[in-house]
Amino acid sequence: MVHISHRFLIIAVMAFCGYSANAQYLEGGIIGGGTVYEGDLSPRSFMDKWSHIKPAVGVFVRQNFNQYFAVRLSYEYGTFAAADGPERANRNLSFQSTLSELAATVEFNFPGYDPALYKRLSPYAFVGIAYMHFSPKADVQGQLVELQPLGTEGQGLDGYGDFYSLDQLTIPFGGGIKYALTPTITIAAEFGPRMTFTDYLDDVSGSYASYRDLAQNRGTFVAKLADRANELTGAEPIDRGGEPRGNPKFKDWYFFGNITISYHFYDLIGQGSSCPTF
Repeated sequence: MVHISHRFLIIAVMAFCGYSANAQYLEGGIIGGGTVYEGDLSPRSFMDKWSHIKPAVGVFVRQNFNQYFAVRLSYEYGTFAAADGPERANRNLSFQSTLSELAATVEFNFPGYDPALYKRLSPYAFVGIAYMHFSPKADVQGQLVELQPLGTEGQGLDGYGDFYSLDQLTIPFGGGIKYALTPTITIAAEFGPRMTFTDYLDDVSGSYASYRDLAQNRGTFVAKLADRANELTGAEPIDRGGEPRGNPKFKDWYFFGNITISYHFYDLIGQGSSCPTF
């Protein structure tokens, strides 16, 4: 009886070690997709939003702890842009910005994912934290002009707020579905909103600064760039100081829609080395 129990224990330990070696592995891969922004300059119709999708690329590594949980570190680079549509043509503001994001997320696979155990298809959800850098610019007669240093809403002047930061923390979350093309290659499609803590991805948030304040302190170029309505009418600039320029009640968002391809580096995970030999 003792001999049988000992043999059963050996088999159980070996089976567990084999499972651990398969379930725990490192992946490395590439990201390709698109990004779009939601904020004060977003068009209202879905088709107009779709037309503002811009390309994005990136790389990532993912540590799988078992068939359910994984941690991913990713870097993505892309652009986003928007312009006032017909319903806000009298404001006539527009922008474009590059975007760099470094994100750490936790993934949950359900009902479970492990190509080595023939669990080759699984939806998944993720949530985490990210650092992002952006830099809104305006197209002025074919030249891109950085907006944040200009303080288009009076930032930095007496009686106005401070300059907003171009470096922000965000909360990435979302979901997708992954499929193992082979035991070592995974392809996935995912969608992930990013909740930000800034309303200035587009350089628009609060009220118009006084045209005179901007012209006297920053020059007429900045004053006209802050209020571009007269570019449509050809009329002389109007001092709209204090009038709403954006809606500060809601923060800006951006979204990634991605396809990822990764390779499984099973041999880099030494889980099997901790198992006893017989």
